Amino acid sequence: MSRRSAAACVAALALTANIVFQRFLMTIGPENRVLIPGLADFQPAWNRGVSFSLFVQDSATGWHLLVALLAVISAVVAVLMWRASSRLAAMGFALILGGALGNLRDRILYEGAVFDFLALHLGPTPLFVCNLPDIFISAGTVLLLLDSFLEKPKGAPDFAA
Repeated sequence: MSRRSAAACVAALALTANIVFQRFLMTIGPENRVLIPGLADFQPAWNRGVSFSLFVQDSATGWHLLVALLAVISAVVAVLMWRASSRLAAMGFALILGGALGNLRDRILYEGAVFDFLALHLGPTPLFVCNLPDIFISAGTVLLLLDSFLEKPKGAPDFAA
């Protein structure tokens, strides 16, 4: 399987995993549950902002603009995925794309909001609430960072391609 085909499959799998997992989580009820004491809880919430609930959009115009911006960003990430020079970078962009499309889907279906459910904290200190697409985006970013550290010298063959 080519690097491009594999990346497209990873992006599609990330999007599909989000849809299936989210549907399941939405059916188990709104009650908060401790998942890992002192670290992670199931805490469903609707986030109308972007990461860390920044730039909350309460108006129709605001969320339409946010959806348009996220669609453009997703298209740019898709091009970067397609043009990636290594398999690791392609997989990183694929995870980011799958996560971005998952959040974009939520914003379109739920009038600008995304379904967040994983509340992370250190003991009593809250950190943030996120969702599966956010985890995919973070994992993709880690892969891109790793790929940048593993940069090949000029002229060296890229066996991962």
